[in-house]
Amino acid sequence: MSTDRCHSIQVPGSGTNRGNRLLESLLPSFVAVDGRKIEDLKAYALGLATQLKFRILKEDLTEDWDGDWASFFKKEIDPDQQTDPHYALFLAFLQNYLLAQDDLNSLTKSHLDFFYRDVLRLKEKAAEADQAYLIIQLAKHVAEHLLPKNSEFKAGKDDIGKEILFKNHKAETLNKTEVASIKALFKDENGRFYKSPIANSADGLGEEILNADGRWNPFGRPKSLFPTSDRQSAILGFAVASPTLTLAEGFRKISLTLHLKPQEGLIEKLKSLHLNSTFRFLLSGEKEWIEAEIGFPNSEANVDAEILDFLNKAKAWPDIAGIEPQSGPVLDNPETGNHRPFMGYDIGEITAKNILSKRATLLNNKFANLDQVESVRGMGEDKMADLKFTFRTQKHELKDLGANGVELILKCHLVPDQDAVVGYKEEVLLQKFRTDQPVLKVELADTIQSYAYPILQGIELSSVKIHVDVSGVENLVLQNDQTTLPVGKNIHPFGFRPVLGSNFYIGSREVFSKSLENLNIHLEWHGLPSLGFSDHYSEYSPVKTNASFQVKAYFLDDRSWGNSKKTIHLFTGAGTPATVQSYSLSSGDLGSIGPEPELEEFISWSPASKRGFLKLSLSGTDFGHKEYPNLFASKVIKKLDNKEEVLPNEPYTPEVKSVKLDYTASDSFKAGESDWNSFFHISAFGEAKQALNPGLLVPDYLDEGYLLIGLKNHFPGQSIQLLINVLDGSANPEKPVPTVSWSYLSGNEWKAFDKRDVVLDETNGLIQTGLIGFTMPRAADQFHTILDSNMTWLRATVVENSDAIPDFTHIIAQAIRVTFEDFENDPNRLAIALPAKTIAKLKNSQAQISKIDQPFASFGGKTAEASEDFYTRISERLRHKQRAVTRWDYEHLVLEYFPEIYQVKALNHTEYDGNLENYRALAPRHVTVVLVANVRNKNAIDPLRPKASVALIAKVREFISKICSAGVYFHVVNPVYEELQVKANVRFLAGVDRSLFTKKLEDDLKTFLSPWAFQSPETFTFAGEIHRSVVLHFVEKLPYVDYLTCFELYHIIKNPVNGEIISKNQVEEAKGSTGVSLLGSVGSIGTYGDHLITILETEDCECADNEVPAILDITSTESSDMDEAFDT
Repeated sequence: MSTDRCHSIQVPGSGTNRGNRLLESLLPSFVAVDGRKIEDLKAYALGLATQLKFRILKEDLTEDWDGDWASFFKKEIDPDQQTDPHYALFLAFLQNYLLAQDDLNSLTKSHLDFFYRDVLRLKEKAAEADQAYLIIQLAKHVAEHLLPKNSEFKAGKDDIGKEILFKNHKAETLNKTEVASIKALFKDENGRFYKSPIANSADGLGEEILNADGRWNPFGRPKSLFPTSDRQSAILGFAVASPTLTLAEGFRKISLTLHLKPQEGLIEKLKSLHLNSTFRFLLSGEKEWIEAEIGFPNSEANVDAEILDFLNKAKAWPDIAGIEPQSGPVLDNPETGNHRPFMGYDIGEITAKNILSKRATLLNNKFANLDQVESVRGMGEDKMADLKFTFRTQKHELKDLGANGVELILKCHLVPDQDAVVGYKEEVLLQKFRTDQPVLKVELADTIQSYAYPILQGIELSSVKIHVDVSGVENLVLQNDQTTLPVGKNIHPFGFRPVLGSNFYIGSREVFSKSLENLNIHLEWHGLPSLGFSDHYSEYSPVKTNASFQVKAYFLDDRSWGNSKKTIHLFTGAGTPATVQSYSLSSGDLGSIGPEPELEEFISWSPASKRGFLKLSLSGTDFGHKEYPNLFASKVIKKLDNKEEVLPNEPYTPEVKSVKLDYTASDSFKAGESDWNSFFHISAFGEAKQALNPGLLVPDYLDEGYLLIGLKNHFPGQSIQLLINVLDGSANPEKPVPTVSWSYLSGNEWKAFDKRDVVLDETNGLIQTGLIGFTMPRAADQFHTILDSNMTWLRATVVENSDAIPDFTHIIAQAIRVTFEDFENDPNRLAIALPAKTIAKLKNSQAQISKIDQPFASFGGKTAEASEDFYTRISERLRHKQRAVTRWDYEHLVLEYFPEIYQVKALNHTEYDGNLENYRALAPRHVTVVLVANVRNKNAIDPLRPKASVALIAKVREFISKICSAGVYFHVVNPVYEELQVKANVRFLAGVDRSLFTKKLEDDLKTFLSPWAFQSPETFTFAGEIHRSVVLHFVEKLPYVDYLTCFELYHIIKNPVNGEIISKNQVEEAKGSTGVSLLGSVGSIGTYGDHLITILETEDCECADNEVPAILDITSTESSDMDEAFDT
């Protein structure tokens, strides 16, 4: 609160409450013309008789009678109810006199009645009929029914035996629609989302509500935020589905290139996002989602260089440590140390600053090696391990394309022992990706969501490219010209007697159904000549060398092998050939062949095969199996003549131990423009395929709170009427009431209701109980994936201040409102609300209706105005004339029209809108009206600080706007509750249970400082004051307290809007700082530790001077007034 906006001048008084609203002297009965009772009249007669002397001329008169009548009036009625006749006659006269006396005393009332009723023609307010909400259930065979106007509903009989009837005053359309699901989504101020799949439950997940009122928050606002939230975090992100992602085995690297539409400042925003910790990657498996590691493994040789480059380029400590709530840029090594995921970084500010300081002392201001980094103070083994772990991974990339936008390249990988990525099965993985292609989910990591989402929100996506790099594919279909070959065993790829044109077929649906960019074939040969083929075939002519053996590669497409574009040497190099030979085919070698995602699984090649195979056809020269018999016979004959003749080696029969493929493939698409590639949004409660191009990268949640209502048994075009029951007083009245926007779900798109389609809203924007009715467009269907299908969905959203909306207890369909019809019923029936479940039948039954339920008590009923209330109202009316000009006018008008308000204080020339930072005590033309609501409101969020509900404040504001002057700026607010906190050392009397009475002491302090929460107060004192000695005296006089020391009183002022502490001061005397301030206890009912109480276990106090400060010593004060002021 700015001191320059406050003023020491406060409006005097505490306003007006119901107890002092009208002076008794203004009531007709206050002054009686003759107020004497019979005892007074008897005493008067006795006194008068002593002054009279009367004699009767009668011969038998007692001689000594002196004529004094006093004894005549001293007669009494004996216990047997007997007395002298003349005295009884006197009493009868007095009784008759009372009739005349009553008439005499009614002169004041008669005068008022003449003026009020005859001259001004005013009369008491008539009784107001109560109303009730009913839920109508149709019979099984009835789909729709029009309930006629003025249908009569029975509610039993009143105390005089008359039947109680309620009527509906308009025809009501009824159908079978029911509320089947209520969900909620809340976004906190940091951009983190919390979801409540079952909003009408204790935890948002279906736990039973245990509070007595059955309350729940309509927008799923958690009691505490991340990481200790009581609500489930909502996972947001996006996903791609593509046949390119069919990845069964091997080491699988995946790149996802997102081409983002150009936006101003886009590259700078994305650079501020530490990509390595932003995303989480999961792929569809056979039984569960498979989580992929981020990035690609980097070679160890580059790790040290990249660490040094990172540290040398850092300009400031946040470049190294990061700043909350973002995470990184240094990742935590999960195998070492302790990670604090929600703290936002792993190398902290101090260590980062030490790194920069150390670097500044080095040659050229740069680190030259990691030894220098390890010498930095605070750089232990754990942090060095984190650095190496971070840069051991080739990270995501950003490419600035200038006017063409930005490319965001996300990378992840799967290792060989991870499961196969297969086509998506919704019944297994339980998310609504409507595709049978493999799916890659990219989720915003839970620890970074609050930072990443605001950056990614609103970014538009132009196109997507999926690139895979797979090594080690072994699950292949192998076949030669004779037979299929087993995988995992030695095979003869070209047969036992290969000739030119012998074929080796390698098949794989995964590999050859994709648009290949590169293909590497790895053959592990068995039994190769130890000295090379030149030596092995030295006796052959011509001599066969390593380079002699070739194959031509053919790719099968549309049942045609086409022409070979690649000749491969089976064995490279001179001398002994390597056991493992690798052969590379580029996209040019394979031909420009597109993907074939509809290729069916196969187990062998046949002439009917359409695709899926690579054929290696032996060319150049064969292995000599055909010529060997003749050559061998020739050499044997020669050897008969020449013993030194060398026999030829048997020809090498190609034998392979294993076959592996490496390949790269890619596919590009735009959302909605591909038959088999899809882009999805992952929203809080479901997934949605995106068809717009360009479209948003992530789901767009602009508002703070979302209430989602799912309706079953609803048919297109049927109108809907819902009863929403709110818990009055459960909202935060210090915040402005947000505007509620309603929409309906069509497919996966939310469409705002036309204003004409919201035909009824008694809730005044969800701040009070009432009906809300919609005319549903036919576009509101039941085919969705972002929410449960087979339901019609309504959505209510608020941009901010969702806590200004009260808690709900029920949302019920098929609700109507009925009103009591008075057929000369008992006038006192309206004094008590009709209990719930009372109305259950129609007077004249309708076959279409099977059940009627009254879920809540009736409301709004009032008996006819009593005489005293009539005189009060008219007396005030003659003064304020139904116009709010003076403070008195404001206060009495509000109390008259709003019986739920206990006290009102109007402050002229004062501006206060609920935020103390804007408080001004001298503000011409401003009037602030402070409301103190029902101090015993059981629904109040905080009984120590009773506040009017947002609905009540809205009603008062609307009322005042009609009766105040046009030039007035008025504000309707709750009081500012300034807190008092006690700090003391207390010694209990011997034998007192310390645990129990420590709590009792705190309860007693709260009762003393905030009495309105425990008993009905006479009045609230605004801008009040209390001295520390008064509080000390109260504590010291408690019957279980022996003595106390080190007593301190603190005065705490908080901003009521956000609860932030504006000031906290130790005081001798606490005074309300503003004209709207009330002093009360710190804390809340039922919590302990709010007051700082230390229980002394021994006689000694551990304070500095080991004694009670002199200023606090009141033991010498023998003030009986002080003792009487407090009950002990």
